[in-house]
Amino acid sequence: MTSEKIADERRSCDRVAWECHARLLPLSLEPRTPRLGMHDVTGRDIGEGGLRVCSDRLFALRSRLLVEMESPELPEGIQAVGSVAWISPTSEDDQWCLGIEFSDVGALALTSIRTLMTCEQGAPHPSRIDRHDSDSGLRAT
Repeated sequence: MTSEKIADERRSCDRVAWECHARLLPLSLEPRTPRLGMHDVTGRDIGEGGLRVCSDRLFALRSRLLVEMESPELPEGIQAVGSVAWISPTSEDDQWCLGIEFSDVGALALTSIRTLMTCEQGAPHPSRIDRHDSDSGLRAT
């Protein structure tokens, strides 16, 4: 019997908790897109496939975004392109939790994410890797 939590898990990559400062820049003009420009958000966790952030701005589902992340662990920062995969209200007024799925991550950014994931303390989220990654040698468990 599979537990509900595992059955609902759709991520294909592990995640680790990671508090970071990030900025989001909408890449397309869509209905409900907040005004143009960079928007400061707080990163909550990260994986090779995406990032979870908290924001005071609501972005439309599937909005394409340039994501710039920075933290003391990565002075060079990380840039990636992604889209809003899910949206959830938080317990705080005017705050939203956004799941951003990466669609374009350069080799340097991917290396930085992998390094961060191996160095970051704390247990990864219970998701499983369901693909073989020949570069990292990771395989489904």
